[in-house]
Amino acid sequence: MKNRTILSFIPVALACTTIALAQSVQSPTKPAKSPAAAPVAPVAPAAPAAPIAPSATPPVAPAAAPAPAGLPKFAPVAFEGAKPSAQELLTRHITATGGEKAWEAKTMMSSKGAIEIPAAGLKGAMDMQAMAPDSIAIVMDIPGMGQSRSGFNGTVGWTIDPMRGPSLMDAKQIADLKRDGNFRRDLDLMRNAGNAEVLGLVEFETRPCWQVKIAASTPDAIPSNNFYDKETGLMAGMTMMAATPMGSIPVTLLTGEYKDFADVKLPVRTTTKVMGQMQVMTIDSVTWEGVSAKAFELPPEIAAMKNAAPAPATPAAPIAPAAPATK
Repeated sequence: MKNRTILSFIPVALACTTIALAQSVQSPTKPAKSPAAAPVAPVAPAAPAAPIAPSATPPVAPAAAPAPAGLPKFAPVAFEGAKPSAQELLTRHITATGGEKAWEAKTMMSSKGAIEIPAAGLKGAMDMQAMAPDSIAIVMDIPGMGQSRSGFNGTVGWTIDPMRGPSLMDAKQIADLKRDGNFRRDLDLMRNAGNAEVLGLVEFETRPCWQVKIAASTPDAIPSNNFYDKETGLMAGMTMMAATPMGSIPVTLLTGEYKDFADVKLPVRTTTKVMGQMQVMTIDSVTWEGVSAKAFELPPEIAAMKNAAPAPATPAAPIAPAAPATK
């Protein structure tokens, strides 16, 4: 969305998925479907290290990579030589998408594009704004479903949609959106790869990719599996369990068609597979300036809900022990 996750546009996709998923899982007229959390500015996946030179060692057929319950498993692919480290793969991805310095210079992002749900015959517009470290505001306007808005201002996560109206996000939903609002999350991941583990080389959507398990960084965050193309080093997608009003749902994101936006590359097409449905997000434009803090202010109805929420109970003062009775 993270989970985390610089932004290779995965964050935008994740964030949009979270919103669309929340709506479609409750819509009686169409199958449950939606994106999970992000490219606010999509999270740019960490750059993997330079490719490892093949050795004379015979190909090793790794055992099937383990996957969290509910997530799909992928067929193992034989490879020669040593398995690359997570740090190498994350660094190689950042390098392939522009490099550490280019991503470090990005402090805000504004993107426009389209969201399509082919099975339901729906297509609409998406507008997203993000600001480091994790503020995000997304508007999706889909004919037949209406306009949906969602955001995180650094403290409060919220959503407003035609079916449920305004609502405050719970801790897990906030963790998803907060992760996905960080369009430099892959850069952060590259710089702190200690919780990443390479599970093996697998066939991910018809091509060999290194599967990297990213552990949850906080109690409310959700672990994910990132897939890095063996040949290009670019992130090819990810799998994760997304928090929704229906509970945790497995989501698969496929990213492709990387293009240059200023001095960094982003995938302009992200396909989200969830609950047997498919959603496609395409990015038309990306700018790295002009985003105002005002974009992340709480809408009046959300501010009213926040102010009306009961404050945490103040713990009662400890009771002083009774004085011993005099004899």
